[in-house]
Amino acid sequence: MWSVLTKELTGSGGHVNQLHLAMVDWENGASGWQMKERPDSGFTIRADLVLVAMGFLHVNHAGLVNPMGLRLDSRGNVAVKEHMTSVEGVFAAGDTVRGASLVVHAINSGRLAAVEIDRWLLDKS
Repeated sequence: MWSVLTKELTGSGGHVNQLHLAMVDWENGASGWQMKERPDSGFTIRADLVLVAMGFLHVNHAGLVNPMGLRLDSRGNVAVKEHMTSVEGVFAAGDTVRGASLVVHAINSGRLAAVEIDRWLLDKS
């Protein structure tokens, strides 16, 4: 889906089960391109896995990192071991763990994280 704003993740017992979303339009104004939420466009979808992909940005601690209590490294990136953060079942890859870098590094990191996520899920089943 394109031009969708994630407003909230909900679930229970530390597991996500729903994404609360809204459609957005992009408007070019005096300060550049900005998202504007479409009125009455909210909807919910079921989810059991959420992958957040954002390009060439330093990790934003306010949105997910601080509220989830994720441990950081000395550079302010999310600290991981085998792509798992300090919170069981929460994985990170790419710029979030390395810092802003080339897309090829992010792709490789995402692939390696997918392998670790698969291993973790298989061990849980």
